[in-house]
Amino acid sequence: MIFNTASLLAATLLSSLALSSPLGPLGSKHNVYLIHCSPNSCPIGDCDPGEFTITAAAYFRNGPITETTSSITVPTSIRKLTGYQPKWEGVKRTVVLADGALTANIGAKAGSLKKGEIAGDATLVSEPFVCFRDGVGRFVIQVEGDKYTCTTEYWCPSIDASAPVPSGSPSRA
Repeated sequence: MIFNTASLLAATLLSSLALSSPLGPLGSKHNVYLIHCSPNSCPIGDCDPGEFTITAAAYFRNGPITETTSSITVPTSIRKLTGYQPKWEGVKRTVVLADGALTANIGAKAGSLKKGEIAGDATLVSEPFVCFRDGVGRFVIQVEGDKYTCTTEYWCPSIDASAPVPSGSPSRA
């Protein structure tokens, strides 16, 4: 995977400035979490470790989540990767979410990065995202009636700062 770390960093800083503007949030609120989930209890009574794990992309249209393991978090859209214990690292992956196709490009060695380091990038249709290593954030989802505790392997906030200026606000010229 080839991506320009300097341009990703610059885009991230630009996004941070847009989101901390005195006019309020001016960029996209979209967030994607590349997750690995384990069932809270085995759906068939007795399971081998990893037997019912899920690797997925969880998309949140209205902003980042609050980490919690005491209540169920409901994503705007969630799509599982296929195959036996698939990984995000080293392979360009595409899944279809509520707003279109998400393509994630996570580095082959990104799993060894420290939390907060840039691990790659993603695109949702044409909206750009930067992906950071996490590995510790947790939240609970429900899939087909079963609860799963998910670990955020990578957090990908949108870096699109081109959202329209709220009416009555000065121009961003």
